[in-house]
Amino acid sequence: MGNNKKIEALKDAAERKRQDAWRRTDEAINRLIKQGKRINFPSVALEAGVSVTYLYKYNELREKIEHLRNQQERIVAQPTKLQPATDNSKAVIIYNLKQEVNKLRAENRGLRDQVEMVYGRMHSMRAAEQQVEVFQAENARLQTEIDSLKEHLDKYRPCAKLQINSTSSEDAKVAFLDSKKQKSLTISNNIKSELNKIGIDLNTTLTKTIKSASEELVLSAIAALKEAMNLGVIERPGGWLNKAIKNGWKPNEKHLPQDKLTRDIFKEWFDLAYKQRLVIASTLGDDAQMYVYTPDGVSLPFEVMLTEYPLEKLKSSL
Repeated sequence: MGNNKKIEALKDAAERKRQDAWRRTDEAINRLIKQGKRINFPSVALEAGVSVTYLYKYNELREKIEHLRNQQERIVAQPTKLQPATDNSKAVIIYNLKQEVNKLRAENRGLRDQVEMVYGRMHSMRAAEQQVEVFQAENARLQTEIDSLKEHLDKYRPCAKLQINSTSSEDAKVAFLDSKKQKSLTISNNIKSELNKIGIDLNTTLTKTIKSASEELVLSAIAALKEAMNLGVIERPGGWLNKAIKNGWKPNEKHLPQDKLTRDIFKEWFDLAYKQRLVIASTLGDDAQMYVYTPDGVSLPFEVMLTEYPLEKLKSSL
């Protein structure tokens, strides 16, 4: 019942926000018409205090703006001596052209970044293939040496074989003791305190997972869980944390992209995708690329998920 009330409250808040944005947009269009200013998506968005993507989201608003914009363009395209272009209309045209240039520049930068990323990945893949070839050759060489050593060992006296078996037995005992010692590690008070703050009780599975990881990794996973809990309700926080420790999940804020434009896009996309249960966590890969985890724990590149679920698609699903 509590979750249903929260969901209804969120829906009501979203509806009020949508109505307010709609009202401000409609008033902005009327003001621009009265002031004789240029009407297009950037100018309306700036006047109303909304995003351009919001205006494209609703067909009625989009069609209204396109109609007024086309109407003004026809008037500008057919100037007469009785209706010379005013300084204000010239300023609007210049402003729109500058906005379009800035938009094209941003798209150009984005395309260049994508090309560089593809070339970087191609280079990394080629380097990895070469490394695999080296390992395969080394593996074949080592296998040959092993076969040769086995032949020599078969010629040794039985006492030598007994000595070798004895040494192997001692090594096995040491390995067993080291393993036993590892399993006897205790959970630090710092981790217990953090678990207590978010109301998670230790069970056999979670205890085993925590003991198998470093304290830094566990605390980082707990921080990621807190971040996820702030975004929405986690049905099984203990299971979520267990998976986060095993996969090395970290809070988004600690590994977001350095580029501000990319970082803002990722944060906006991740919040929407998380609310729609498309992803549950993210991490920065060894290749310096962002990866997101689906609810079943599958790791996918952020670019792939962004292509599959664009921002506009996520926004329209709310």
